[in-house]
Amino acid sequence: MTKQGYWGRKKKKENGNKQETKPPKQTPSTGSKRRRCCGGGCLGFIFLLSALVCGIALFYESKDFHKNLDYVARLHAGDEFVDAVYLKASDIWESVKPYAMLVQEKGIELFHKGRELFYRAKEGMENLLKDKKAEEEEAQKEKLEVEKRLAEERRKAEEKRLAEEKKKEEEKRLAEEKRKEEERKAEEKRKAEEKRLAEEKRKAEEKRLAEEKRKEEERKAEEKRKVEEKRLAEEKRKAEEKRLAEEKRKEEERKAEEKRKAEEKRLAEEKRKAEEKRLAEEKRKEEERKAEEKRKAEEKRLAEEKRRAEEKRLAEEKRKAEEQRLAEEKRKEEERKAEEKRKAEEKRLAEEKRLAEEKKKAEEKRIAEEKRKEEERKAEEKRKEEEKRIAEEKKKAEEKKKTEEKKSDEEKKEEKRKAEEKRLEDENLEAEMKRLEEEFKKHEEERQAEERKKEEKKKEEERKMEQEKKKGEEKRLAEEKKRLEEQQKASEKKRQEKIEEEENVNYEKASYPKKDITNDEDYMISDLLDVGDDYLQQKMLNEAKDHFDHLLSEYPHSPRAMYGKALTLDKLAEQQRSNKLLEESIAMLQRVMDAKDAPDGLVKQAGLMLGEKLTFRGWMSKAANTYESLANKFPSDLSLRNKLGVAYMMMGQNEKARRVFSDILQKDKGDSFARVHLGFIVKVTDNNPREGIPLLRAIMESNNKDIQQGKFYFHLGDAYQRLNQTDKAYEVYERGVKKKLFLSKYQRSLYNCDGVKGQPWWTPEETGYQQYLKILTDNWKLIRDEGLKQIDPKSGSFIPEEENLLDKGQWKQFTLYARGKKNEKNCAKVPRVCELIDRIPPAKSCTRGQVKYSLMKPGVHVWPHCGPTNCRIRAHLGLVIPEGPKIRVADDTRTWKEGQFIIIDDSFEHEVWHTGTKDRLILIVDFWHPDLDEKTRKTLDPI
Repeated sequence: MTKQGYWGRKKKKENGNKQETKPPKQTPSTGSKRRRCCGGGCLGFIFLLSALVCGIALFYESKDFHKNLDYVARLHAGDEFVDAVYLKASDIWESVKPYAMLVQEKGIELFHKGRELFYRAKEGMENLLKDKKAEEEEAQKEKLEVEKRLAEERRKAEEKRLAEEKKKEEEKRLAEEKRKEEERKAEEKRKAEEKRLAEEKRKAEEKRLAEEKRKEEERKAEEKRKVEEKRLAEEKRKAEEKRLAEEKRKEEERKAEEKRKAEEKRLAEEKRKAEEKRLAEEKRKEEERKAEEKRKAEEKRLAEEKRRAEEKRLAEEKRKAEEQRLAEEKRKEEERKAEEKRKAEEKRLAEEKRLAEEKKKAEEKRIAEEKRKEEERKAEEKRKEEEKRIAEEKKKAEEKKKTEEKKSDEEKKEEKRKAEEKRLEDENLEAEMKRLEEEFKKHEEERQAEERKKEEKKKEEERKMEQEKKKGEEKRLAEEKKRLEEQQKASEKKRQEKIEEEENVNYEKASYPKKDITNDEDYMISDLLDVGDDYLQQKMLNEAKDHFDHLLSEYPHSPRAMYGKALTLDKLAEQQRSNKLLEESIAMLQRVMDAKDAPDGLVKQAGLMLGEKLTFRGWMSKAANTYESLANKFPSDLSLRNKLGVAYMMMGQNEKARRVFSDILQKDKGDSFARVHLGFIVKVTDNNPREGIPLLRAIMESNNKDIQQGKFYFHLGDAYQRLNQTDKAYEVYERGVKKKLFLSKYQRSLYNCDGVKGQPWWTPEETGYQQYLKILTDNWKLIRDEGLKQIDPKSGSFIPEEENLLDKGQWKQFTLYARGKKNEKNCAKVPRVCELIDRIPPAKSCTRGQVKYSLMKPGVHVWPHCGPTNCRIRAHLGLVIPEGPKIRVADDTRTWKEGQFIIIDDSFEHEVWHTGTKDRLILIVDFWHPDLDEKTRKTLDPI
């Protein structure tokens, strides 16, 4: 390297001829001309390059850089694009990461080496320039002194001028600075506000993006977790299925082996028994003669005992029949007296009704006449107004016609032009559509041709594979056929021997009375099974249980032994009132259903009994599954499908029940059971009395005892009433009374107690609850005020009536007590009212009643209906009673009064109207019927 280099040349050019440069010292060389060094430029370049690489790496590692870059990218390119780029970049980074790490490592290494070389070069340059610098400084010093002197003179003159100008400018500057300072402060304040808002916006955006990113990561993690769980669950399920299949296969093989061994053992046992039987037969004939004499003596003794027992039984039956006859005569006498009393009451009520009807008709006739005259007057006024309106409209139409005639010509031209444009547009569109269709058709033909080629190629490959497979299969079948022929010959011989034995058994089994529920294996122990059945018939339940337990220990797979034990356990459960024994019986019946070799007759018997017991326990879902299994096994037995439909109805799954009964009627239109139940669903669930009536009518036309139920007569009559066919409704109710399903045509409750007084209207004195009624009437304003506070819809207290009794209008209720239990949440809203009710035991403990507010809006009509039970009487306390509301119970119509009670037996038919303009509010309190004693009240189930 030369001592001077580039820097020396540059200095020489600047100083001109003032200084001569020394010739460069030559270094030894091989004769070639040596290129001059750049004086450390290459080292500086390496240093800068290393610094740039490291700076980029450090900048890339910055979180702020990432955050700002992400924000800008999402702002301009959108979230979906940026997410896609991130995913792609992530994949690329994974592939180039090793190289990038190597580059970063090498870059840092080069940076440190470059920095070291740079400082070395700098030190060398300082040494080279040290001498030159001294000479230049001396010349520069002389020049600076001259320039300094001249500059000083110029400076003084300039300072004087500037001082003058400065003075003037200072004043101007101060004013300008003051103005600018104010503007700057305002600008800074504005920028600060904008910066603050921008920062808040940026932070909010960053927070939102971070939240979205977090949610997205959580979502992806959750999806990944779910996929993993699903995969693990699927693998676990497949492994479990494989394990179960393997266990099932092994179990079947074990059972087959056990069955084969048992069969061999049975055949050997039968052969041995046949030999013993032959020997015993000879011995038996010898002993029969002796035993016959002994048997005759025993039969004579047993006949005598049986005769005495029969005489005793007949005497007992005669005594019971006499007691029953006397009780029946007593009951008929009471019914006759009650009937006479009822007829007299009905006659009185009918007379009162007739007088009220005549009075009502006269009043209606007068009102109708006044209404007709009023309508005629209004019609005349309306006619005059109409004539005036028509004349006015005619005048306006004339004016409008003239205006339209002027516009019509211009509109026609415009319409013609638009029609022409539309036609041209349609033609262009049609041509374009035609072109597109041709292109699509061409493309479709090409695609189909390609698919045909692929299909032909695939078929050719499949044909070759099929041929190869067929050859292998033929070879395998030939070997299999040979093996099967050998097995068939051996099994044919065994089968022939077995058939000969079974023919003998089947000949005897054909005359066996229980052959329909007995399989071949059970027939071999039929004598033992019949003994157990005899124990059951004689009600020797403990002996029957021990007997069937012993049989099942020896023959654990005997279906009849299982069924016999199930019957025994059921009778013991009934005798001991034990749910545990009943559940054991249910489990045993299920075993009969699951047995593979159980005869169809036994399966049906066991299934029907199992369905009944499951229903009794309240396990309706299991009962429905049982009936469904039976219905699938015996599709021609529609009675099983009827039981399935009833099970669905008891579960509240009326749509499933509807499908079952509809399927039955498609197979047998005359099935009255299915018709009535389908009619019940249509009338109650669909609220469609018109379509329900033809189906429910089957109870009037059929003698099927299973459908002669009060609820069907109740809903058939109710359907007629809702169609205003009252005569037909009462015809149905009268039929129900004759069948003893209803107490009377008006009193149609279904959950009743015998021997209680039945009358539609009661006085406080007749109830015997005067002291309790007085508590409420003395505080009726308090009850009213607390109830009014809950009418606001925001309180959520009053809810619509849910029993489908409302014809029109709005009818709401607010329940405080139901089924003998206090509604704590609602009572907290009206605490003082509930304190009063707590002082009235016959009301708060009434498990077949309620205590509630009843709110009725104007315009309400409640269909005629009956309460569910005759075990209560219902008291209505009037709270807010405007003009218009009224109630009919049986054939007597009355209304309410504020602060007073009306008392009814709501098991009698009652109907409500509200024709006024204001809300009606009452408190309903149900009391136990006064004829029921405390013991009876405690035994009644809640309603």
